[in-house]
Amino acid sequence: MVFQFFTKDPGNKYIHIRNFRYGKDPSVIRCNRGDTLHLTFSTEDTGHSFYLEEFDIDAKISPARDMVDVFKTSDPTQDSYQARELVFIAKHPGILNYLVSKSNYRCHVWCGPMHAFESGKLVIMPNTLLIFSLGCIAGILFLWITGIFTNRVSGRDNNSGYNDILKKEGIIKKLLISRWPQIILTIVAMIMIYIVILTSLLGTKMSGRNLGVLLMWAVWLFLLVAILTPFFGRIWCTICPLPFFGDLIQRRSFFNPSAGKTNGYNNRFYGFSLKWPSGLQNNWIKMFFFLILATFSTTMVANPRVSGFAVIMLILVPTIMAIFWELRAFCRYVCPVSVFVGPFSRMSMLALRNRSQQVCDNCKASYCKQGNVKGWACPYSLNTGEIKENTDCGMCFECLRSCTYNNVTLYRRSFASELGNRNYGEAWEAIVVFTLAIIYCILYEGHWPVIRDFVNILDKKNWDLFGIYALVIWTLSLVIVPGIVYFLSFSAVRLSGIKLSVREVFLASSGSLLPIGLMLWIAFVIPMLFVNVTFIIQSISDPFGWGWDFLGTANIPWHQFVPRLIPWLQALLVLSGLILSLRNLNNTWLHEKLASKHLFTITLPIAIFITLTSVLMIFFFTN
Repeated sequence: MVFQFFTKDPGNKYIHIRNFRYGKDPSVIRCNRGDTLHLTFSTEDTGHSFYLEEFDIDAKISPARDMVDVFKTSDPTQDSYQARELVFIAKHPGILNYLVSKSNYRCHVWCGPMHAFESGKLVIMPNTLLIFSLGCIAGILFLWITGIFTNRVSGRDNNSGYNDILKKEGIIKKLLISRWPQIILTIVAMIMIYIVILTSLLGTKMSGRNLGVLLMWAVWLFLLVAILTPFFGRIWCTICPLPFFGDLIQRRSFFNPSAGKTNGYNNRFYGFSLKWPSGLQNNWIKMFFFLILATFSTTMVANPRVSGFAVIMLILVPTIMAIFWELRAFCRYVCPVSVFVGPFSRMSMLALRNRSQQVCDNCKASYCKQGNVKGWACPYSLNTGEIKENTDCGMCFECLRSCTYNNVTLYRRSFASELGNRNYGEAWEAIVVFTLAIIYCILYEGHWPVIRDFVNILDKKNWDLFGIYALVIWTLSLVIVPGIVYFLSFSAVRLSGIKLSVREVFLASSGSLLPIGLMLWIAFVIPMLFVNVTFIIQSISDPFGWGWDFLGTANIPWHQFVPRLIPWLQALLVLSGLILSLRNLNNTWLHEKLASKHLFTITLPIAIFITLTSVLMIFFFTN
């Protein structure tokens, strides 16, 4: 922290901020600690505000007026004062003066459907967080390299460190075997989906006050990305309401598996029970739908009606498919959510596996896959003895109920312990979710108004720019980034001289993108929730925006949740992702027992790519 003692003397900065839909100019204010900022404002269209919570400032800007009304964010009920020039010192109180280098200023006056994207950055030098993070990256690289050449690569066998959670016949196993908890939670999730649909379609058009939008894209997305998937894998699939009606159509029961024969399974299923075409049994269809939703994500977030209709389609499609195709064909081959939870569930600390491979090998009945009177045939058509990773298993726990040998269990294991990819489909999935994490961070949290012009088809009707944006997303996700990873894999083979195919190195290298990709997704959803906590509380009290106030919280003032902490959390997540990705990159090749030189050269190209990505994202989040 020596650079803290080389700060420049404070001075005066005079800055005019031009406000417009949906941005501010300048969108970044850089100054030195202790500088006195003199801000003036103008607007080119409607009313706006300059909301800087860390400095207790909310300046309301009106058209054709030089004066602004200045409120306190801590208590907006206090009398405001008018000023032609807003003056404050760029200095946080106490120890935060040395820790907080970046703050976001936002708009707190609704000015259109893309209002939530209007923001800018205040960066106070010296940038403690940036220098700290870059120093950490240098240290991580040093430890990674020395670990390779001193044989201190912290690897372990892919199956070691697994602790059997269900080893004792306790309450957890009873709850998992019983269908009641699962059905109750699924019904609760269905009720939440129903609330999302109703409030999205009938509620206010202001997305920041629409309960449906907030529940889906702030609460549910945060829970899915930051908690459920990292810690519990595909546990969301256990209670997901999307296949709810489809399962009911096929089974005609929630509790008692029907004995019978359908397509070789030991249960009676209803509907046509057609086999899914063998040529489509891959990841490409669901990746296609995932990219469609990703392309129109800003429209769904900004327009509650679009969001509501998208949710309706996500319920109708699996329900209709269940009439024609067997089991959960939608979940296996079409569901866009599985493109996220599938790859990243491999990072989770929870895994469903068999206890003894020998028992599975000797079992001829395969009740876990075929079903019996105790459990339905696996909806994902999996044999527990063949499950080696979390990607495919939706954790419905039917195998736990149907196995007559008590050979199915849940394991607790180390975080991010699965390595590599099995095939090109999985590799492309990993690269797509990694790429979209970066795109989403830039699109939703970046300060560049020109980028938002490319996605604004709601009130600006920029369909030509939107076409370019869509082309960029699809090309980056499916062609450019996979091409870069493939080229780096080719370079690693040539550089190392090891007799490995480029395909092997590509599958291993793409798998190492998952830890850093997951951390970037978490860094993306944190501000989505933290910024909107107050709006969620308001909207619960007035779910349709009709002037109700059930809980007395509909009109509480807006406050962000620990805004000073957000850049630090994001930086720490990037650093954690870098550590885990480099560790997994090394661990992928442990079975080859390579010499240190060969291990270094085979991992160096993709390690450089992951490190450069981390550096760029550190600059983005902190500077």
